Amino acid sequence: MKKVVWILVVLFFILLICFGGYIFAKNVREDQELTKEKMKEINKAYKEFNSGVMAFAAKREELYSFLENTYLEDIANNYQNWNLYIDSYEKTIKEVEKNSSVLKESCFIKFASVEVNSNCTNFIANYEAAMNYYITDIKNYNKIVKEYNTWAEANSKEKLEKGKLVVHKKYIDFDKDGEYFGKEENNEQ
Repeated sequence: MKKVVWILVVLFFILLICFGGYIFAKNVREDQELTKEKMKEINKAYKEFNSGVMAFAAKREELYSFLENTYLEDIANNYQNWNLYIDSYEKTIKEVEKNSSVLKESCFIKFASVEVNSNCTNFIANYEAAMNYYITDIKNYNKIVKEYNTWAEANSKEKLEKGKLVVHKKYIDFDKDGEYFGKEENNEQ
């Protein structure tokens, strides 16, 4: 009888170990599938984010090109277009923010994929730069608006609307490295 109990106990432990091994293997497979899905999601989100950043960069370049070649009197002739332009500039940064949500949640984890890790590294740098460049651009634009509005008031012209800080109100250090990539400060700010 003792042998039968002993055999049953051993069989029970063997079954318990086999069941535990099965559960462990099943969980590992499920985790691998979830990780693969997350990596696909990150790659897809990065493409959308990158597209938004490229649109922002093009709009930013356009803004500086317009500002370089414009005098206060020129703004008076197209003040409505300037207001519309700055609104569209705000929309590009909002699009960048919208396209970053998946990446903000997922990119602080290392993955086995070089492509995913590279996309995350690029996201982190580009997100911080875009947000900080936008803040700088709006501050610089608002200085011009202030100067223009003073001139417009003296010359009985329509005033411009100031640009708004629509995503972040202050410069960000998204990667927490102590530096604010994209931040361009002037002493007057």
